[in-house]
Amino acid sequence: MKIINKFLPILMGLLPVIGLAQQGFRAEYYNGRNFDQKVLTRTDAQIHFVWYSVPPAPGLDPQVYSVRWNGLLKAPETGTYMFRAHVDDGIRVKINGQLLIDAWDLHDVGRFTGEIQLQAGREYPIEVEYFNALLEGEITLFWQLPSEAPVFKGLLGYNDHPIDPSFIKTPPQPQTAGLTPKPVINTPKKSISKPDNVNKPHQVIVSKDTLEKYLPKNVLFVKSKSILLPESEPELNRLAGFLKRNPRYKLRIEGHTDRVGNAEKNLILSRERAQSVTNYLVQQGIDIRRIATTGYGDTRPLVLGAKDVPNEKNRRVEFFLEE
Repeated sequence: MKIINKFLPILMGLLPVIGLAQQGFRAEYYNGRNFDQKVLTRTDAQIHFVWYSVPPAPGLDPQVYSVRWNGLLKAPETGTYMFRAHVDDGIRVKINGQLLIDAWDLHDVGRFTGEIQLQAGREYPIEVEYFNALLEGEITLFWQLPSEAPVFKGLLGYNDHPIDPSFIKTPPQPQTAGLTPKPVINTPKKSISKPDNVNKPHQVIVSKDTLEKYLPKNVLFVKSKSILLPESEPELNRLAGFLKRNPRYKLRIEGHTDRVGNAEKNLILSRERAQSVTNYLVQQGIDIRRIATTGYGDTRPLVLGAKDVPNEKNRRVEFFLEE
């Protein structure tokens, strides 16, 4: 018993290495929209995150970052699997080298799906790439097993659920041992002095896109009027903060209405709503010379349908960022 007590702390310390340390996705976090500057690597049990204007990890820009998750997915059943992603902004999903979801663009909690045939008991490499380029970030990867019926549940989606961590194994690190070293060639060194970069300050890389579109989630107005509701303020405050931190961007605001009522009145209302947003941003300290507004009334609906049939997705304000 004394021998067991002596070695028990050592065995307990090894448990994470023996078991749990091999489960979950290997997650690599970067500054920049396109994996520009690697900050850290960690293990994530699931891909199920919401980051509201906070960085996913210390050292990351809270607005513009990208993540790459890798793992080995063990299929519990044989058949067709449905994978769904809810994401803000962009995502790519590959399983066994097959590209299931390719939505590498700005989205306001977009929903994307892909299917693949898997065999029970086999392990398949899975790679998920994600980026956020403006304001809050959100990503969840769901799956639906072959034995689960695709029952639709309205706004909540289907009867899918995040991938159980017990079916994800962390892939081995790339092997470097055993490689033949390159021969060392001694060449005269040029006498060129180089600056010391050891203490170089950390630089955050911001997306270099020339045009970005953003559909805000919670910019709301009084019905049939251009008066902003108080619920709009948190969203617009975040946008104002982004513009202050990135003075090189200019902003174009477009107003849109539903295809209900008089077209001329809808055109006027769309312009007035865009102007109301401009006025609010100016009050937050944004130079009005950086903002342009326009309205399209009901001429550019996101969802086509019969005239005079309301659809809330068509009642919106769109932001375009330009350098």
